[in-house]
Amino acid sequence: MRLIPKIGATNNRKKRRMPATCRQSKMTVVGAGALGVAMAGAGAWQLSADGWIDARMDSLSNSIIEISADAGLRVDDIILSGRQNADAAEILAALDIERGAPILGMDMEATRIRLESIGWIRSAEIARRLPDVVFVRVVERQPLALWQHDGRVTLVDRFGVTIQRSDLDSFGYLPLIVGDGAPAHAAQLIDLLRTYPAVSDAIEAAVRVSQRRWNLRLRNGIDVRLPEQNISTALTRLDDFQRKHALLEHDVVAVDLRVPDRLIVRVGRDSEPRAKSEGKDT
Repeated sequence: MRLIPKIGATNNRKKRRMPATCRQSKMTVVGAGALGVAMAGAGAWQLSADGWIDARMDSLSNSIIEISADAGLRVDDIILSGRQNADAAEILAALDIERGAPILGMDMEATRIRLESIGWIRSAEIARRLPDVVFVRVVERQPLALWQHDGRVTLVDRFGVTIQRSDLDSFGYLPLIVGDGAPAHAAQLIDLLRTYPAVSDAIEAAVRVSQRRWNLRLRNGIDVRLPEQNISTALTRLDDFQRKHALLEHDVVAVDLRVPDRLIVRVGRDSEPRAKSEGKDT
């Protein structure tokens, strides 16, 4: 997508097209001038590296940029690729480029850092195509979960990085994680749960306990207490009991999987199944 529209017929260019030979000559002159500017700039930076004329370097650099702009090296178009969720206006503000600005005057590294400070953007690349186009390519973060912490909900990626803190309605389909340290450890748990749909479909939230392990809060109020290690083994036991005995549909308050090779069930006052399957009892 273009962040700033291409300059049209309302600019100061002559309406009458130049002959092809004239246009080619003009391009040759501009190209040679740009090459000369680039060589002069490279030489100036080498002098600086050798410790010469340091006091005049800034002034010389500015002069080179002004000369390049007079030669036609000015920003006329910005083309962005890779954006899906990041706000285009926020990206344009981070670029901090105006049409007509000297294209060689851009601080590419500072621009990249500003772009990567935007929550949605994981990485960014910026390139110039002389004489007048700036290309921007961004790679966005992939949302993993909604994190509830200190009374607030934020959108996080699989590395635990916060993407955004508002306008989260469209991400309600994502898993909810709760507690200190939850984002940094959520990816492993969520990846595991995807292989146990009978369990994952019943989960309301995954709660990080003492920054060491997880509890799964189910939609029917049951707490499933997972161990610190060997979570996959524990989930396999739970999934097996659920498929064979519909355990999670019974009057169960909590299921404790922290003891290896055991499944400890705490039942409620009413021990009858909530949704008893025909021909099955536990």
